[in-house]
Amino acid sequence: MAPQKVAVVTGAASGIGLALATSLVQKNWLVALLDINTTAGTALATTLGPSTIFIPTDVSSYASQSAAFAEAFTHFGRIDALCANAGIVDRWSLYDLRETEGRAVTDVPPAPDLAATDIDLKGVIYGIRLAVHFMRFNPPLPDGSTPGNKIVVTSSIAGAVPHPALPEYSAAKAGVVGLVRAIAPVLKVREGIAVSVICPGLAATAVLPGFVVDAVGGELLTPVAEVVKAYEAHLEADGVERAGEVLEVVGGSADAVPQPKVRTGLAREMMVAGMEPIFGALHGGESGVDLEGFF
Repeated sequence: MAPQKVAVVTGAASGIGLALATSLVQKNWLVALLDINTTAGTALATTLGPSTIFIPTDVSSYASQSAAFAEAFTHFGRIDALCANAGIVDRWSLYDLRETEGRAVTDVPPAPDLAATDIDLKGVIYGIRLAVHFMRFNPPLPDGSTPGNKIVVTSSIAGAVPHPALPEYSAAKAGVVGLVRAIAPVLKVREGIAVSVICPGLAATAVLPGFVVDAVGGELLTPVAEVVKAYEAHLEADGVERAGEVLEVVGGSADAVPQPKVRTGLAREMMVAGMEPIFGALHGGESGVDLEGFF
């Protein structure tokens, strides 16, 4: 039997996270279940058994995630994969179309609830930062091998093509795609970590309010099992071969989304010329990235 690897799954207590965690345990992974829902998370850990540990976590809090990663590393002795899956949709309206009649110029709207940005984008940035840190301290597996570490992020079809009904969610999920495209070549070369992103179509999970599922209709939803299959293909890929991949999973199909390119040679020259000076100033070393064809 292959040595057991350890995955951290955020948003593990429901939807895609629950299905993914369950499948990973069935495939001999050890899994740290991170979720803000303590009742559901505790019940899931009981169901899945000793191959798991539930750690109550608010992914929008760096302190909460930091403590969770530390507990997972202490408990299992290593972290081989991060499945950064936790997410929510907009909790406010940017358009603010309700009760506009009679409103005065002094009736300034209240500050927006940016929880979707905090969870869907900032939470992913926090998780990746922590995963890279702890992966650097992974000991060799019992058979002496050191597997390629994996970070797989859940974005959305709205991260690839923005949806006007969900502007904040679209922005956060697009940010995740941009983040992965930006860091993947560096982490591949410098750390041997493969970072990739899954962009599912609408799936019937706890993220989606019931009225959204009803409006779209069941025949247009993407089965959660298809999203899990895409996740596991990335987790099981050899080394860093799928680093930087953006995979759109809609219905029963999975298609890679090509890397965007700048439109002019001048823009390309500018991007390449600025790479190492800017990278060195901000990050304290060379990127190690071959930029041929990247921009």
